[in-house]
Amino acid sequence: MAIHQKDTIGLIGFSSSEQTMLELFFNGRQQKLFTLTPADKASSLLVDLSTATGEMKYLKHQRLNPSSSSLPGIALTNGDDAPEGYLRLKRPLTLSALSDVLEELSKLLLEPSNQSAQPAVDRQTVFAEWQARKQAGVEAMQKWNQGKRLHDESKKIFPLDRHGVQEVISKAHLVMAHRRNEVTPTDPAIAVVSSDKDSTAAVHAGAPEVTIKAEQKTEKLKTVAGVLGNNKVQKVAVQQETQSKDQKSKSTENSADVRLHDYCGHLPDQDLSDPSGLRRVRFNLERCLLPWVEQAVKVGRQSQQSQQVLGLPGVLIYLPSLDSFFCDLDEDLLLHMARAKFSLGELSLTAIEISEAVINETSRHIVADKLVWKLALLTSRGRISESVDLNKPLQLIRKPDFNYFETIPHARTLSELWYSKRLSPIQMLSESSLPQRNVFTFLVAAYAVGYFNP
Repeated sequence: MAIHQKDTIGLIGFSSSEQTMLELFFNGRQQKLFTLTPADKASSLLVDLSTATGEMKYLKHQRLNPSSSSLPGIALTNGDDAPEGYLRLKRPLTLSALSDVLEELSKLLLEPSNQSAQPAVDRQTVFAEWQARKQAGVEAMQKWNQGKRLHDESKKIFPLDRHGVQEVISKAHLVMAHRRNEVTPTDPAIAVVSSDKDSTAAVHAGAPEVTIKAEQKTEKLKTVAGVLGNNKVQKVAVQQETQSKDQKSKSTENSADVRLHDYCGHLPDQDLSDPSGLRRVRFNLERCLLPWVEQAVKVGRQSQQSQQVLGLPGVLIYLPSLDSFFCDLDEDLLLHMARAKFSLGELSLTAIEISEAVINETSRHIVADKLVWKLALLTSRGRISESVDLNKPLQLIRKPDFNYFETIPHARTLSELWYSKRLSPIQMLSESSLPQRNVFTFLVAAYAVGYFNP
């Protein structure tokens, strides 16, 4: 019995958010009927005809690809009639309704009328094609051998490598320039050539002049040796600088990987229906630093008074006039404070008066939302707070700007999906098929900044 392979389907006319959602749906594990391909190469189409933009894109595709007019497909409409050969799918678009229509389309494609008949291939045709391929291979091999032979012969005629050729050309240019009097006599490379001519003339003049010219030649040769020595020193310095740059780039990549693990952790996907697996992904915020920082921002914005978090081995003050924190905690200490569990009453919040020196010291200022987002990533590490209901639908009020916030893998996809529709964390894991640690880390950070609709 022949195994039916996946049919291909292309998308036309959808917005960017719906396009992302559909790409995740067709690439997910639940969908086993169709493979998503470009529209001009697909055997069926999924077209959005509910908007004027989608209709224009569909008509343009039909004009550029006339053969696609006979393809079956699914038309997403607002209740209007679908084109001939298309199954109609009414808005609003849901994945369950789309799955049902895709099953109908799969059955429609299995009908004999929609399957292209393969012409019978006789033995003579197959033999002729094999002969043509064999002849093409022989011609290609002959051309390759001819080019290799010419290359080897050129090496025998002129066996110098690229650096040797450049050296010969440079010396020839120097000699020609000296003959045209275009190079000054103080040039060390030309001093050697000129000293040879001077010593030859000294032989005819007498022995004393020969001695003087020989001493001049020796001094000039020393000068040339000094120049070559300096060139070697410069070459070694360039090599050391290149090695240091490579080491710096490698250290930067390693630090980026380490920071990524600091944000998302190493926790594998857990069975959330199992109590033990659920306990592994949960964490309690009661004794963490994150809720105190969130409270400082909330109270400071309401009262317009500066709020300081006490109990830390450093200064952390929220400045409502600038909507930023004055923080003298470095990266390592902030990471340690995010992971630390404080005892009862160890941290507290108090209103203080800020001096001009603190306000003017902008090198230690961090924008409030940026610090809260970063602290939430360091606190989550791929887990989710016990206060978050995994079955409660959520939706983003606005999408985070990842040119401003630090990003994690799949953050842009999660932002698009959660901004376009209301989904619970369980639904997001099911539809996106993304790792739990990325979904939970993004959820904790966006929830801490206040981007989810309460």
